[in-house]
Amino acid sequence: MTRPEPAPQTVVQQPPINMTPWQYQPPWDPVRARREQKERSIANLKRRLKQFGALSGFTLFFYLAIAVFAMILIAPEIMQNLLSRSTSLFVITPSVVPILSITGVVLVGYFVFLVLAILISYLYSMGESLLPAANEVILGKPGRHSTILTVGGLFFAVLVLNFIYYLLVESSGVSPNVPDFESDPLWASVFSFANASVWEEIISRVLLIGIPLLWIDLLFRRKQLLPPIRYLVGGKIKFGFIECALILFSATMFGFAHVGGWDIWKVFPSLISGLCFGYLFVRIGLYAAIIFHFAFDFLTVPTRYFGAGANLVLDIFVLIWLAAGLMFTVYYSIRLGRFLRESLSAWSKRDRGVPQN
Repeated sequence: MTRPEPAPQTVVQQPPINMTPWQYQPPWDPVRARREQKERSIANLKRRLKQFGALSGFTLFFYLAIAVFAMILIAPEIMQNLLSRSTSLFVITPSVVPILSITGVVLVGYFVFLVLAILISYLYSMGESLLPAANEVILGKPGRHSTILTVGGLFFAVLVLNFIYYLLVESSGVSPNVPDFESDPLWASVFSFANASVWEEIISRVLLIGIPLLWIDLLFRRKQLLPPIRYLVGGKIKFGFIECALILFSATMFGFAHVGGWDIWKVFPSLISGLCFGYLFVRIGLYAAIIFHFAFDFLTVPTRYFGAGANLVLDIFVLIWLAAGLMFTVYYSIRLGRFLRESLSAWSKRDRGVPQN
């Protein structure tokens, strides 16, 4: 009798043993947990605020696109009228001093230059910062701000400061003198605003910041000498005592240059705007300063050209910009205070011969 073979046994595969060493976990610390939760909440708030700021910047540049389009549509009428008129180019000392009178075909060519300068500045701003600004809207990650966010943030902050300033001035019983631009033909206003947006930036930023900085670097700081074009177009210039002093000087000259056409009450808001112009020229470039100037001067041009529709868009956007402006006013005030403390500390150590880390 044959012996039956045993049934085959099923081998059960054992799960692999996790050889990951045990890691020490510190005991739960309620103080540290609350601090970390606070830090996460602050980081999340900063991200949301940056997203809102970048989105507000897009609304500004959308409105500026309408203003640029209106300027181009009005351009033929402007050139036709300029053929029989003249204007004077000027410098500020800080009084406005005419230096050259141009008329006829030369004046038309000058206007074409103004339009091209504004158009190129706008397109370049959009082209080099569209993707970074879109990422700021979507992600809101901390880091260097895009041109759209920087120009928009400064614009919104200055808008709020101007609103508060004139509210205080008028509440004290003073009526500041404001030129009646609405009484001028639209073509004349557009030419005047285009001239201010470009020419005033050339004489105030290039002439009063870039050129003096070039001479200072050539004579006293040759190790810091930049390519010559950088002093003309600005951008990527390191902030130091000399740069800050030139920005303040340029802004002061710019502020007092407005006394003749306006009055003494225009000096302070123009000086604040001048500081922003200078900051943009040094950090980003002349094109950013031109767009910033263009944003203020051309604010009402679309409403005058397109009518009620553009007026409604502007009313809605202004509410958004004022809300963003409150946020950016606090933000730039904190940054300015921190910059001044760090700069004064560094300059003080340098004067005492203390080595810098």
